Amino acid sequence: MAELDGYIGYMQPYATSHQALDEDVVFQQEVLNVARALGRAVQLHRAGKLDNPGAGLLDPAQK
Repeated sequence: MAELDGYIGYMQPYATSHQALDEDVVFQQEVLNVARALGRAVQLHRAGKLDNPGAGLLDPAQK
């Protein structure tokens, strides 16, 4: 959950790539999950714990 890569509007004009990002709600949710996992990892590290920071997060693009 703390790692993500992807292409938005690949092989499309740059001028429309922002619109493609705005419309890709699933990718936006994946980015939010990465941010949440990173925030939890920092909290866990500060508390001296080694738990899974992505525990409980749902994958919005289940394959």
